[in-house]
Amino acid sequence: MKHLLGPCLAVLILLAGCGSESSGASDGSEPTSGAPTTSASAEPQTVGIVSATAAGGRVDLNAVPIDDDQSKQAFAAQFEQGAMYERIMKVIGAATIPESYTLMAAVVAIGCDVPTSVTATQKDEGWVLEPVMPGKTMQECFAPVTSVAVVAVPD
Repeated sequence: MKHLLGPCLAVLILLAGCGSESSGASDGSEPTSGAPTTSASAEPQTVGIVSATAAGGRVDLNAVPIDDDQSKQAFAAQFEQGAMYERIMKVIGAATIPESYTLMAAVVAIGCDVPTSVTATQKDEGWVLEPVMPGKTMQECFAPVTSVAVVAVPD
């Protein structure tokens, strides 16, 4: 028994350091966030992807401005639960938005899988946010997850 204690303790220490961090995106508990930083290039920056189970909404990859209280509330009106609006506000509040950037949002996915990121592209009609889905999809889901991407785009 004495000879097994050392190797077992070493394995336990290694396992304790290998814990995984979960964004909680599948259950909507915590949004993912990539807080933008000021940069010299005028590239769109993902502020975060907010996901919630059974939140409703409608997928529309055309981003809409959410740069004032009225536009934020108008965007949030499509969701069936107020928690989605609160999560979006939490992501926005934690971000540092570069000067001369506008916040925009779009419902980028509703389904079993949550996007890992988004790609923002400027088109003639405005900004389009394309979800980047995980390589491995869920086998089963009990309720659809609504995912909203929040991005900061150059003016």
